[in-house]
Amino acid sequence: ENGFSPTSIVTDGPISLSQGPGMPMWSPQNYSNDFLGPVPLRMGLEKSRNAMTVRLAVALGIDRIIEMGQRFGIYGEEAPRNFSIVLGAIETTLLKITNAYGIVANGGMEVKPIFVERVQDRYGKTIFKWDERACVLCNETSGSLEPDHPPALEDTRKRIVDEQVDYQLTSMLTGVVERGTAVRAKVLKRPVGGKTGTTNDSNDTWFVGFTPDLVVGTYVGYDRPKSLGKKETGASVALPIF
Repeated sequence: ENGFSPTSIVTDGPISLSQGPGMPMWSPQNYSNDFLGPVPLRMGLEKSRNAMTVRLAVALGIDRIIEMGQRFGIYGEEAPRNFSIVLGAIETTLLKITNAYGIVANGGMEVKPIFVERVQDRYGKTIFKWDERACVLCNETSGSLEPDHPPALEDTRKRIVDEQVDYQLTSMLTGVVERGTAVRAKVLKRPVGGKTGTTNDSNDTWFVGFTPDLVVGTYVGYDRPKSLGKKETGASVALPIF
């Protein structure tokens, strides 16, 4: 949306940001404690390069980052304006972030999480349904419908992100499985996109992945945060569950 593409070159190198008066500089590090230098944006996402992500966020501006997170429903109005947000420093829920990936998998169209889709009585009569969209001609029984003119289902969903942008997002997230931190998901032998996540000291591990018709989010961590163990990551703990 802001002029970058999967092939844009962004430097994965040391970066330090001010945290305010009397506070030390914030210098985010990569998990591997090294830097790759100038690399394509696609590679940065595939390899989970923290320093490059922060440098990209500085170029975009924090306001755009927060607006996007709120648009996808990952967090609300309370989101603080600091760049650590792009590395997952703000709490969210597994449902919220999985639903956000569902929007990407759904072509950029709004998705609303539900627990009950339909209730029918013992005779098969629907007494409740979540989907209230009107279906023109769905109840037509006169036989006047033409084979090449099926009933039209009204689409009232909100577009969250442009379809061309969403296509690029999907391609990049597929690359995470093909060549990046989620390469273990290739064992499924089907199209899969997704992203791993690991917080400081391996306290929390995530993987949210999707196929063309299914989105699954996995989270592993303790109720009272503590390390899952040295070197444990989203790829080693959460991804196998997916």
